[in-house]
Amino acid sequence: MKKIFVTSSLFLAIYTVSYGQQPAVNSVSFGSGALVSRQPDSRGWTDPALNHNRLIQQRTGDGAYKLIGGYKVVGTQFLYGEHHKADMFATEAKAYNIFISYNTYNQEVEFYSTSNPDKPLVKEPGEVDSFTIQSNPDLEINSPLKFIYGAHLGTKDKFYYQEVITGDRFTLYKRYKSELGYVSSNYVQSELRQFDLGFEYYYYDKDKKELKKLKANASTVIKEFKDVTDLSGVVTSDDFDVNKEEALKKVFETLNKTHKGF
Repeated sequence: MKKIFVTSSLFLAIYTVSYGQQPAVNSVSFGSGALVSRQPDSRGWTDPALNHNRLIQQRTGDGAYKLIGGYKVVGTQFLYGEHHKADMFATEAKAYNIFISYNTYNQEVEFYSTSNPDKPLVKEPGEVDSFTIQSNPDLEINSPLKFIYGAHLGTKDKFYYQEVITGDRFTLYKRYKSELGYVSSNYVQSELRQFDLGFEYYYYDKDKKELKKLKANASTVIKEFKDVTDLSGVVTSDDFDVNKEEALKKVFETLNKTHKGF
């Protein structure tokens, strides 16, 4: 796979993203140091990593791309962009306060340290057991993001899973994946694609020792855990419409309290 990496010099500008006529209320700092002025999104909650990568996609849409196979791909495959302060854990070593980039397209983890400050070393999927991206409010990373490789959760797929909320029995995870999508504004270049970031929720049941995919809506969640407790009075469809992740956190807090007998 041949790549063309875009240097930070392309990003030394301030971009504004508009949603209707609402005024901008804050700014987002990217790994390269550039700032993007963000405006409130009236569509309800969306995942902050998706929002961030869409902004990068918009500002790299003109002439800045990577070559993947026969495609010119705009945007970024790295979660929240590149070069985040983090801790990384592998069987042979532990590294603290290094800088990493998490590639959601091929699940590689690139890292920088004092011995390689300018060029990242690449860890293939599974060579890193877990890593934690430290909090960075400028990127809407308001708390550390811990990722665990799927093999440690009993799955054979080659993905990392983010811990969303942990508990004595149930732990909620989120799995990110980037795919090559079409550029809706492109009608000329058939080889042009963009990185489309998506995610899915999973949960791990310590009692059953299994990892299962979970659809984030009220009816599915209530049905999934009906043998554990009645969640119909805990969350509603409106809760999921407003903020599906907060609704899921409420669900898993309730499930773990039920498990402990509270």
